[in-house]
Amino acid sequence: MSDSYVVQEEYITQRDGRLVIPIKAEHKRHVKGFIHSESNTGQTVYIEPEQTLELNNEILSLSFAEKREIERIFKELTIVIGNNSQILRLAFNAITDLDIIFANAKYSMEVIGSFPEINESRIINIMDARHPILLKKIGREKSIPLNFAFEKNNITIITGPNAGGKTVVLKTLGLIALLVQSGIHVPVHPDSEIIFFESVMLDIGDEQSLEDDLSTFSSHLRNINEIITSANEKTLILIDEIGTGTDPSEGTALATSFLMTLQKKHSIVIATTHHGNLKIIASEMEGFQNASMEYDLENLAPTYKFRQGIPGSSYAFEVASKIGFEKYTIDLAKQYLDTNKNKVENFIVELENKSMELTKKLNQLEIENARLSGLTSLYERENKKLKEQKENILKDTKQKAELFLMDINSQFENTIKRIKENNAEKNIIKEEKEKIQQIKQVVKKEFELPIENLIKKEIFEVNDYVKIKDSGTTGEIVEIDNQKNIATIDTGSLRIKVKIRSLIHTKKTIPKNENPLFFSNNLSSSTLDIRGRKPEDIEFEIIKFIDDAYLSNLKNVEIIHGKGTGVLRETVHLILKNHEMVKSFSLEHADFGGAGATHVDLK
Repeated sequence: MSDSYVVQEEYITQRDGRLVIPIKAEHKRHVKGFIHSESNTGQTVYIEPEQTLELNNEILSLSFAEKREIERIFKELTIVIGNNSQILRLAFNAITDLDIIFANAKYSMEVIGSFPEINESRIINIMDARHPILLKKIGREKSIPLNFAFEKNNITIITGPNAGGKTVVLKTLGLIALLVQSGIHVPVHPDSEIIFFESVMLDIGDEQSLEDDLSTFSSHLRNINEIITSANEKTLILIDEIGTGTDPSEGTALATSFLMTLQKKHSIVIATTHHGNLKIIASEMEGFQNASMEYDLENLAPTYKFRQGIPGSSYAFEVASKIGFEKYTIDLAKQYLDTNKNKVENFIVELENKSMELTKKLNQLEIENARLSGLTSLYERENKKLKEQKENILKDTKQKAELFLMDINSQFENTIKRIKENNAEKNIIKEEKEKIQQIKQVVKKEFELPIENLIKKEIFEVNDYVKIKDSGTTGEIVEIDNQKNIATIDTGSLRIKVKIRSLIHTKKTIPKNENPLFFSNNLSSSTLDIRGRKPEDIEFEIIKFIDDAYLSNLKNVEIIHGKGTGVLRETVHLILKNHEMVKSFSLEHADFGGAGATHVDLK
């Protein structure tokens, strides 16, 4: 009989710390030894052969000895640790502190964090804040920055559509306050300001409980009661959907009472709501202010942009329409809407639309203002360069004049010398000297004339149509200040003051597709050639070229930079990448310059 026929599996295992062999149950009598156990099915029996009895006893003894040795070592280590516990505790605390510092530093670098100023004057000015968790989840580019500021109004009521970001605003402000007070950098602008809160209290979410017999409304009431009891002037309170869960009129009345009580306690409260009456209360009562979340009516989607000072609509009908409700259902709902409430909602929607239009126009004016700032810098540099050239010309002219006078003086002295040598009469010599002095005065006077008198000046009058040098800006002169040499020009949308010497006469043209928000522009070519230029000298020229092309309604332009070492091309691409009017750019096709030119598509 072979071993494989008797043995169930070809391996050795352990039972009760002893080595055993799995044997088929029907062959257990063929193996002499001790049975320790059998399998659940009864088909396998674990037998310790009598030949390994002594070996197993020895292994078991060694195992006991090993355990005793381990216990002895542990006891000795425990004694050593106990004797040095104070040092180890200090080392552990130091390592923990260092780990926290490095963790905070790493987090600060990840979120591009900064530490806002903490003031004692109850001023909060949070700029470009981002929710720390959203920032980590969706990235910096996709997260919308939050700007929140107040100085006197300590109660802020945020309204707006569902899923518009109201709760995110609450959590962002709460997290930033707690992180700052923990000494951790937060994702805000470094010029932000915040105050130190003794406590941050909130009522966000639903804590209803069947065991405690708490409904949604009663759980909110219990939280708000605890908040009112504990709140003081150094408390930040965040309440989501205040007054919800009960009859709207009663909920509004209770919410108003809660907020007025907290306002008297000078607590800083930020609350969200859908109750329309709270918007009116916030606009009328001292210490209150409205805020809202912007909603894109064209695309029927929230923008998640926070707007302070303006109430928002809930856009319930618009959201329902987007979800897919039939027009009949929505129109029927509007028939049962309170007339006054409908007027208020329509007014708010109209106000929001006008606000968005004004914001767009303001952004366009800011772009033009930036362009004017660049032109102003250019004029100042050119003016400084002109003054330096003027001083150099005067200096050079004076040197030449002195040399010229010395030469004439030498010639006249020689003439006098010759007269003396020829024994001329004294009166003749005197007359000759007087003539020499007259010549000197005339020459000196000619060379000391101001350099402006040597340059032919253009004469400008009111109603003249002029152009500012080195730019595409044109306009009509409406006022001239001769004492300051400044002219006021009407460009069509703005009036600007410039130095008269910066103007040249031009013909009045009627620009096509004129945009009243921008200055008229005359871009002569859609191609800019900067080959052979230094990278540090081309930045303003490229920015001005792109601005002029955009204002001229060009959709694409070309910049020729050459191949070379590629430094000029990289500089051009870096400038284009950061320019807000550039839609995209790429190297030209091989037939049109390849790597030596860049094609630019404008917005």
